[in-house]
Amino acid sequence: MEFESNSSEEGDAPCLGSVSVIGPGLLGGSVALASKHVKSIKTVSLWARRKEALAELNKSEAADIISDDVAEVVGGSDLVVLATPVGALEDLVRMILLHLKEGAVITDLCSVKAPAVNIVDTIISQSARNDISFVGAHPMAGSESGGFENARADLFSGAVCAVTPGESSIKESEELVVNFWQSIGCRCVKIDCIAHDELVARVSHLPHLIASAIVETVFKGTSEAQLLAGPGLRSMTRIAAGSPEMWAEIICQNKDAIGNAMEDHINLLNDLLQKVRDANYNDLNKFLEDAKENKHRLYPPIKEQG
Repeated sequence: MEFESNSSEEGDAPCLGSVSVIGPGLLGGSVALASKHVKSIKTVSLWARRKEALAELNKSEAADIISDDVAEVVGGSDLVVLATPVGALEDLVRMILLHLKEGAVITDLCSVKAPAVNIVDTIISQSARNDISFVGAHPMAGSESGGFENARADLFSGAVCAVTPGESSIKESEELVVNFWQSIGCRCVKIDCIAHDELVARVSHLPHLIASAIVETVFKGTSEAQLLAGPGLRSMTRIAAGSPEMWAEIICQNKDAIGNAMEDHINLLNDLLQKVRDANYNDLNKFLEDAKENKHRLYPPIKEQG
């Protein structure tokens, strides 16, 4: 499977003009805050459904336009970022299509791409708006602490962003979306949406389930074990503090790919269990050496300045 990397110098990137963000949570809020620092973005608009959220958002000055009026937020936008779960996409896309200007581009940041791309492409194809393009995206960034109060402008700095074009994508819209995510700090790779879901099941969704399972394993033991919990366990289980509602939805949307990854992991654990039962030092040492080497391939150790 080949990834197509995309890069451009800031001076060569086209003007992004007006960007609107639908959804003011951690990711959407961070997109808005980051966009405010991009010179080629002239106007940032932010939409929130709840009236009570608008007061907080207005105090933050996260965007030039902050409103619950979708026409006001997206009407003049060159790019609309859908910062909501997949389950909310259908209603939102049908709502904004009525108000988008000609040639506008839609992107998103859902962590499961095939359902998102299929939903939005289907709605666009069934509408009279064949001038609108959708280019899916998934920036690999976030936090176990959600909500706008945890949003920050540098959230996407250095993050990988998977760009997943669909049937409504065209070359120009793909370039616009890549330039946008790069402008707020991402490194972009272009990938098929189904391949994305298979890979992200292993590097994101499975780790979340495992972190949660480790916590549950601790609490199924004696209560004294909790007294000995240290920083290693805290690091391994940090992501288990994420939103249960959000993660349950993600897991259900990507159930086949996650199920396959879980089966592979269970087979590995069963093999490892036998090595532990047998106290097979050589095999255990080899397993741990391989894991350490592969971990450093994923995340090279930082060399100390001396």
